Amino acid sequence: MIREIINFTENVDERFKNLGSAPKEGLHIKLDMVSIDNTVKIDTENYQCEIYSKKLKASPSDFLNQCKFLHQNSWCIDTNKCFDLPTKAIHSCSPFCVAFKREHLRGGEKYKKNEEKNKVQIYQRFDGYFEKAFALFENTDDAFRYEIFKLFFTQDLFSSLITKIETENSKKREELTEKVVLLKEKLQSVKKSIEKETLKKQISEVEKNLIAYKELDDSDYIIFYLSVPKEEYGEFHKKYLNHRLFLTNTYNTNPNEKGIIYGASNFMSTLDANKPFLMHQTASFDISGRISNIDAKLLNDFQNLLPNKTLPNPLPIFVYEEELQHEMINLFQESGFKLGYKEIIEKLLKIYQKDLDNYYLLYWVNTKDGLVFKDFDFVSRFEYVLEAQIQNLFEIKEKDKKELKHYPKINDVFYFEQVVFKQLLQNKYLKLDYFGDLNKDDYEKKDLTFIAYSKFRKAVYDFVYKSQRQAVDGNMFDEMVFNGIKDDIKQGNGYGVKEKLNIWYSIYDFFNSKNTINMASKLESYQKFVDELTNETAKIEDASDAEFAFAAGQVIYYILEKSKSDDNSYQLLEPYLQKAKCTELKQAISNDFARYKHENFSKNFERVAAFVLSYDTQSNIKHLLPELLSGVFAKNQLFSNNSKQ
Repeated sequence: MIREIINFTENVDERFKNLGSAPKEGLHIKLDMVSIDNTVKIDTENYQCEIYSKKLKASPSDFLNQCKFLHQNSWCIDTNKCFDLPTKAIHSCSPFCVAFKREHLRGGEKYKKNEEKNKVQIYQRFDGYFEKAFALFENTDDAFRYEIFKLFFTQDLFSSLITKIETENSKKREELTEKVVLLKEKLQSVKKSIEKETLKKQISEVEKNLIAYKELDDSDYIIFYLSVPKEEYGEFHKKYLNHRLFLTNTYNTNPNEKGIIYGASNFMSTLDANKPFLMHQTASFDISGRISNIDAKLLNDFQNLLPNKTLPNPLPIFVYEEELQHEMINLFQESGFKLGYKEIIEKLLKIYQKDLDNYYLLYWVNTKDGLVFKDFDFVSRFEYVLEAQIQNLFEIKEKDKKELKHYPKINDVFYFEQVVFKQLLQNKYLKLDYFGDLNKDDYEKKDLTFIAYSKFRKAVYDFVYKSQRQAVDGNMFDEMVFNGIKDDIKQGNGYGVKEKLNIWYSIYDFFNSKNTINMASKLESYQKFVDELTNETAKIEDASDAEFAFAAGQVIYYILEKSKSDDNSYQLLEPYLQKAKCTELKQAISNDFARYKHENFSKNFERVAAFVLSYDTQSNIKHLLPELLSGVFAKNQLFSNNSKQ
């Protein structure tokens, strides 16, 4: 895995690595050192500053893009490798840059908590920060040149500048807020649509400017940059990385003649040195493997690349095909980073006219705690083509239309995912999330669907995205279908029930390869049996449990249609689904029949009901649920002349 990621990152050019990244949210301040009367000081009169917020939804200014480059070349690998241990409040790691969140200053939540616990505040920790930052200089004379930048923080001179900026921004906010109010008042008085549109645009523009002068939140960064050539930022960041790209310096080798160092990888790994029970007790080596500082830098680049959302997720990392790798990145970049894995794969298949194989598939999630790899697996061969056809066996109609619904033929695995798996596992927002947190709120009133989703989402992901066709078997498919059907019944969603029954009958053979009888023909045989019952030509003595269950479903639906209750008839069906014994099911039918005995019943109903109430089986009725529900939701054959009477 590590080698493949290193090779992948090596083939990504530097320009692409920086695409999609944004400046840190918060206040960016760039300062100059000036000499006045032979005294060097920080110029707090002539400086550049700007607030960046994602809410602006606009491209950052040139100044903010410059700041982005500077803080990217000043940032710690992670907070465990920062210069402000153990508090971890200062996230920069450069003698030319200081970055922390607003919450650590007076009035901030972190400041208040530290005060309550008598902890050292950030104001007292700048000495320790600069001691480590200045250690990156090769000699003390070079470091001394920037002593004034250090004093700007250790003597708390920076606070007055922040206050000055916040005061100026506050005045600007008041001006802009007043302007918005006046424009909105004017908008109410104008009648011409052209004038209204002009005013709306003006209001929108002023509101954007308001964001640029917003009051800083506790979570916003305040970042100070010293005005030195950007090459120096890069040079000192490289020094920082060389010392901290590895998990620890304990296992580092001495630099060889090319300056290459080997050490323990810091990438998604930990050492077991403090866990003797996990370590080799008889091995001759201290750690299982080392990587070079060059490879460690590439792994760090890869880790920083993923949050930029410039790569498809999941991400295919081709092992032997560099050309495919470059083509994939080009396709994604040309699309403005909008294409997903599905679209990328489809375009690559068209370009190369062959199946894709031999690649690792990586799925990651950006969390508040950082990057998390959810899945990483090898795909020996991706099978895109998958043919199937859903039939409208339960005669559902197009929504808001009179004609029967037509299901297009399934020709590929992604369409199969859309019309089969998504229909069975999606949440109330019509989304199917394979690796997000299991959020029950997203499955409100879909309790059983949530259970199936929790159990089978990873198997479905493997089936679709890795071509692991054995990942989903018949039992899993059945549970997905009928858990969803039970939820639909509770909600009175007959359309959803019939949709899932269409899927179950049509796709059943795909997940039950040993099934020798076509499921669609089974449904036809059940309907034929009921027809023979109504015509008194059925061989009752040869009837099967499945035929009994289907006929019982027809009887149940007919009886429930007699209900004058405000309750949806599908909700009245629920008690039947709880019965496990044949006697219990027949008793429930008898009870409901007695409740509506004053109604007119057709001869067809009487003949089929007589068979159902006289039939006996020791089988668990819950195992006959598919046939029972099929009888309920299939075209009912018990009404005389196809009318409800």
